[in-house]
Amino acid sequence: MSGNGSTAQNSPAPSPQGRGGVVYRDAIESDAAALAAFARVSWLATFGHLPYPPPDLSAYLTKNFGAEIQREEIGGGDTRYRLALRDGEIVGYCMMGSLSMPVDDANGLEVHRLYVDESVKGAGVARALMDDAAAWARGRGASALYLSVWENNERAQRFYRRYGFNDYSEWTFMVGETADRDFIWKLALS
Repeated sequence: MSGNGSTAQNSPAPSPQGRGGVVYRDAIESDAAALAAFARVSWLATFGHLPYPPPDLSAYLTKNFGAEIQREEIGGGDTRYRLALRDGEIVGYCMMGSLSMPVDDANGLEVHRLYVDESVKGAGVARALMDDAAAWARGRGASALYLSVWENNERAQRFYRRYGFNDYSEWTFMVGETADRDFIWKLALS
C-alpha cells in the first residue's frame, strides 16, 4: 500500500509507537491521496466480492473515495480521521464525526469507518483506533457512539460486541442503487 505518510510541521504529534512499530496520529490534508487510496482498497477488500452491479460499485467508490473528498473531510472540521501508520504507510484508519444514520440522539456521534490492513489484523490496531474514537467522543460530551455494520460481516460484529457495542436498530445502506441491510449498534459513553 502506497502512502505519503507525511508529517508536515502543522501536523499533530504522533502518539508513541505501539506494538509492531505502529504510530497513531490525526490525518492532515496532505494525507488525502494516501488515505483515499487506502480507504478504497480496504473497502474493496472487505466488500468487493459482493455481487454489486458495476455501475453501483463505481458510483459508491466515486462518491466516497477520492483525494479531494478526503481532503475536504479532513479540512472541514465535522469529520475526524485517525491514522495508524507503520514505516510511514497507512495500515489503518478510523473516520468519525456527526451522525449520518437514522438515530434519534442529539448528543450521539458516529464511527463512520474503521478499517485495518490484513497485515495488522489481530495486532491491536483496530482496538487502539476504537479506544481513540471513544475518548474523542467522550471529550466532546457525546452520550453514545454509533456505527453501522453489514449484516454478514461477522468478524467486525465480533470485534464490536467485544468492545461493548449493542444492537440499536437497522437501516438500509446504499451502494449506488443496491440496498444492503446494516445493523446500527450503540456504545453508551455515560
